[in-house]
Amino acid sequence: MVVAFLLENVPTVWLGLGLVVIAVGLSLLGLIVVRRHVRPSTLKASHDVAGFLIAIVGVIYAVLLGFVVVVVWEQFGTTDRDTSDEAAAVGLLYRDAVALGRDGRPLRAAITPYANSVVNVEWKYMADHQEESPTTGIYLNKVWQAVTHLRARNATEADFVTNTITDLSAANEDRRTRIIDSSSEIPTPLWAVLIAGGLMTIAFTYFFGVESFTAQALMVSALATIIALSLLVILTLNLPFTGGLALKPDAMQSVIKAFHSDRF
Repeated sequence: MVVAFLLENVPTVWLGLGLVVIAVGLSLLGLIVVRRHVRPSTLKASHDVAGFLIAIVGVIYAVLLGFVVVVVWEQFGTTDRDTSDEAAAVGLLYRDAVALGRDGRPLRAAITPYANSVVNVEWKYMADHQEESPTTGIYLNKVWQAVTHLRARNATEADFVTNTITDLSAANEDRRTRIIDSSSEIPTPLWAVLIAGGLMTIAFTYFFGVESFTAQALMVSALATIIALSLLVILTLNLPFTGGLALKPDAMQSVIKAFHSDRF
């Protein structure tokens, strides 16, 4: 995937700078070509029509661009909440194991390496491959095996065993959601529409007969920069676990620390 490759191998700052330079460079190149072949006085005759069309094109593209930015930002925030929910479920599972006392020791012993594998193995694996880590899956299976061996000796322990199954199911579902979120990205056709729309919006600015080339070049560059930065936001938030702005396993790390504290 091109998006994943760029996010993994190019720092966000350089990626943004590159997008701006490419967008501004292509925009100015197009402006130079138009100015060499068409005089500003000739373009002035079409100001009324060009102004009306660029207003329509600009609004449509602005709405589309803004909508995509909002969608990817909401998805990024939702994924962040999902990782927190997963960590909370793992924490509750460990608390259930503690409540079961001696019988819960095998479960506690299985939960800790699983949580560590999520932080130290699967997070990086998701960033590189946008899928679950087989190693972490093995640790999760061991947690399930520990749960299936739990035996309740009274009604109270029966409630805790039930809670254990519920919390493990929740943690498993949250992990599955996290894996799905790691690979959800904007489809290629939509990227094509965003890029084509940006090029068309910038191209419409060439139909204005501004006498000063410098003034028009500055206006075109400013528009190209805004569009490039908006696309950068979409690009960096597109894959929530990949790149310089990727989500970190802070919630799960906090839970792991709590395993060995008085909070459990």
